[in-house]
Order: sequence, then C-alpha cells, then structure tokens
Amino acid sequence: MVNLRDNFEKNRIIPKPRGKLPVILSAAIACILFCIGIFNWDCKEFFRYTVLNCLLFSLCGILKGICLFVEELFNHSSSRYHGNLIKMLNACFNWCHFLCIAMVIFSNLLETVDVFKAIVTCTCFLLYTALGLWNPTSAEVSEICEMKKMNVAHGLAWSFYVGYLGLVLPRLQESIEAYHKHKATVLKHRDTWKLHILIPLSCSVPDKLEETDNNIRFYENLPDTMIDRAGIRKRVFKHSIYSIYDEAMRPHYCVVEYATPLLTLYKMSQEASAGFSAEERLQQATLFFRTLQVILDDSLECRNHYRLILLDDCHPGNGEDLETDPHFLSKEILKHLKQQEQEEYCIGETSDAQQEAVKTQMSRQPTLMISNDYPQSLKST
Repeated sequence: MVNLRDNFEKNRIIPKPRGKLPVILSAAIACILFCIGIFNWDCKEFFRYTVLNCLLFSLCGILKGICLFVEELFNHSSSRYHGNLIKMLNACFNWCHFLCIAMVIFSNLLETVDVFKAIVTCTCFLLYTALGLWNPTSAEVSEICEMKKMNVAHGLAWSFYVGYLGLVLPRLQESIEAYHKHKATVLKHRDTWKLHILIPLSCSVPDKLEETDNNIRFYENLPDTMIDRAGIRKRVFKHSIYSIYDEAMRPHYCVVEYATPLLTLYKMSQEASAGFSAEERLQQATLFFRTLQVILDDSLECRNHYRLILLDDCHPGNGEDLETDPHFLSKEILKHLKQQEQEEYCIGETSDAQQEAVKTQMSRQPTLMISNDYPQSLKST
C-alpha cells in the first residue's frame, strides 16, 4: 500500500511525456467538418473551396519561410550554416508547401476571383505573424523542447549521469563492501547499500543535511573512489554516510546526498540575466527527475545501485513539508529505508521457503518407473 501511494503521489507531481491526443483530436474534428461540408453543399463547390484553402495555407507557410530565410541569410549564414545555402533553405521552408501548390495549380479548379482572396488572406497572416498572434503556445514550445531533448533538465540529467553517477555507481558496492569489513554494525541491510539521491522540487540544496533536519547527522565518509578522468590522475570521489534518527532516536545508516545539478536550476532562477522564473524552475526540476530516472533505469551498470528520493517541498497542502515539519527530510529517508528493508525481508523469506521445498523434494524416496511398451526405433517411420 505504501508503494502504491508513493507511486500515485509521484505520478501526480511528475509530468508524463506528452502524447498524440491533439493530433488525433484535430484529425477527428477535420473528418466531422468534412462530412458536414459534403452533405450540405454542392460537391464541386466544396472541393473548390477546399483546394483554395490548401493553396492559402501553403502560400502563408512559404511567405513565413521567406521572412525567416532573409534573417538567416543576412545575419547567420556564416556562423550557423557555414555558407551552405541548402541547409538554410531546409531550415526555413517545408517543401510540402511547394508540392501542395503544384497540385493545386494542376487541379485547375481555381477562378480569377480567388487571387484577390489569396492576397487578402496572406496579408492578414503576415500581420498576425508580425504581431505575434501566430506564435506557438507555451504547451507547443514545451512539447517541442521535450521531443527534441532541448530542456535545461535534459542536459543537466545527462551531465550528472555521464560525469558522476555513471562513474561512481558501478564502484559503490565495492566501496561499501570494503567499509563493511571493518564496521559490520553500520549499513547492516544489503538492500540499502545504494546511493540515496535527494531531489527536492524547490531545488534548495543545503551544503549539510543537518542544516535541514537535526535528526540527520553526519557519520563518516566511505573509502575514496579514485578514477582517472579527463587528464586528472586519480580524481577523488567521496560518499558520506549519515545516521538518520527515527522518533525513538534509533539510528539508521545510509549513503545519501543531494543531486547537485539542482543547484544550477536554483542559481539560474536567482539571476535576472538567465530569464528563469520559479515556475519554470519547478517544471525543469520535475523533468530532471523523470529524465534521470529513465537514464538510470536503462543503465545496466547502475541498476540496483541507487534510489531516487523525490521531495515535494513546493506544493502546499500535501500534509507534512519542510516548513511545517522540521523532521520532514528524515521521515522521507526513513520511509525509503524501511521499504528497502521490507523488500529484503520478503525476498529472504521467499528464498527460505523455496529452499525448504527443494529439500522436501530431494528427501523423497526415488520411484521406479516401469513401462510395458516395446522399445521403439530411433528412426522415424
């Protein structure tokens, strides 16, 4: 029940990738309107207006492409395209518009009066474009950025993985194993031998966990992990063990740290030159969590060596939060530790049952099986 509730809360906070519902809805409405037009107007006249509107939309797209092409040609030809004219044309024009105009011309369904309509429509379209009334909406921009992996969160998540997690997580078990040989009373449960990564949606990342919750105390560091990286010989990576105290003040130990890229999002929202609002920061934080989870889930080397802990410290009315409960952070960490310990207990219990079943099967007396059938030839008949 706890896992189901956590998954529900996570799905409520973390946005899903945008689907194809707008496209499907557009196609459905277009079919409905097409059927209405066919059954209520003269077919020839209806098709003529349809062809005319296809021509107008394509003309408007080409005119917009011309405006974009002039900008690219005079201001960005060398820096962005290195003088390659074909690249500039492909960046500014959708060639389907030219194909549509060619098909309309060959259809020979237009009349002279349609030229005036085309001029008026193109004029209105260019005015709408100049006034910004034809700009993509925020939802469209967000969808494009997510599809093209152009968000700040995507870059930060991949940087965090490639530059840090992808290096240290495969070596984490070895480091904890070496530490556990000398201090077996700490980190008792093997299922908690993971790097617990805290991801607060507020992007507020203190330098010390004790500053947020006095039920969390630094214990000591794991043995250093040294890796040759980017010309730096034996670059040192550290992980800290913290003691997390429950309500009875019993210590629970784990390796935990904040996701440092969230500091970048927080600092960007504080700088006016970054043009990054608190609302955009929250959106990027949720995308960072989702992207990082997908990256780590797909990594075989990092699997089962980490646990992402999402801290919803931005939405009021979620019960306990950092402002109303001074031990919010320790309770969240303990909740995840308890879940891992329960999973370990359940798995261990199942393994014992399976072993007992195997022993029972092996302890049975062998049974002699006798067949009255005659031996059969190995050759197929």
